[in-house]
Amino acid sequence: MRLTYITTSALPSPKASSVQVVQMCAAFAGAGALVKLVSRQSAASVDVFDHYGLPRNFAFAPRPFPRGPRPADVFQVRAVLAERNADWLCYARGRDLTAPLLALWRGAQAIVEVHGRPLTLRERVMLTLIARHPRGRLIAISDPLRDVYRREFGLPTFVAGDGVDLARFDPAIPADSARAALKLQPGRWVAYVGGLYRGRGIETLLAAAAGLPMNVLVVGGRDEAEVAEWRERARQAGVVNARFEGYQPPARVPLYLFAADVLAMPYGARTLTPSGEDTTAWMSPLKLYEYMAAGRPIVATDLPALRRVLTHGHNALLVPPDDSAALRAALEHLAAQPALAGHLAANARADAAQHTWLRRAEKILETLNDRYLKD
Repeated sequence: MRLTYITTSALPSPKASSVQVVQMCAAFAGAGALVKLVSRQSAASVDVFDHYGLPRNFAFAPRPFPRGPRPADVFQVRAVLAERNADWLCYARGRDLTAPLLALWRGAQAIVEVHGRPLTLRERVMLTLIARHPRGRLIAISDPLRDVYRREFGLPTFVAGDGVDLARFDPAIPADSARAALKLQPGRWVAYVGGLYRGRGIETLLAAAAGLPMNVLVVGGRDEAEVAEWRERARQAGVVNARFEGYQPPARVPLYLFAADVLAMPYGARTLTPSGEDTTAWMSPLKLYEYMAAGRPIVATDLPALRRVLTHGHNALLVPPDDSAALRAALEHLAAQPALAGHLAANARADAAQHTWLRRAEKILETLNDRYLKD
């Protein structure tokens, strides 16, 4: 199968969505497809494969972004027209809907990943045309989001949660060795990797860690100004042992996770995207699966979206949202109970094997089989 993934995003990008795009391209190639990734050309001269820690098993074809009216639509049209015959699959995500719709009109197959509700009537109409086309498919990142599309819009939608590339975490690195490589001071470390925006619970983590004999490692941030703001907020919270690393290439993220004694996922009761969309009910966080693959004990917020993968006392400790006292107690409990910490870490690593990008790619490609659809 020839599969062309078309995205109007520039790569590389600090957004988590970019990690999902490139990992899925590698996974589709691993599943046997002949894959090409078409993206907006970036000003940065960075090797995308090295930046994301990817195997070089697919073609990367960045294109200049057009000027003038509706540049995103023009970009997608040009990418589709570059495919000379109908024997291919157009893959897209989010709001890049022009490419898959045009591909269907030209006789190809098309799959669109949806990560939220349609925000405009135009999006809803385009998604409806794709979902109801015999060669079109919608893929939701979770069961609740699929239910939204079926219940509110009457659209057939299939589910494939996010995943992880276990090869990036093999072999595992001992915590002491990872800390030495990162020049981290001795002592216990709790780490958070991800966005620093609203709903991620960084303030809850800082409040929980204040006064504890534990260092805080935060990896992420859109720019230095955002990172500096959080450094100041940590100082004001009384956390003198916090280290903010800013954005790091995804290829380096496993090293930071290996350096931690505990990995924190302190989501708030409302989890918002940078654009302000509330995704609490249906999110499928990339960090969840990478935390599990790192083989470190996890403390996470007790939200329905996370309970689909995490079980309290089995592969994580779950605490109420926005509750710094409960988070603090969980961190102290893990420090005092190394056997429990090891139990949670081992189970998380074992469970991660059920959530690989390759398994996700294979499941998505199965939706093209009519017999699977009838089942």
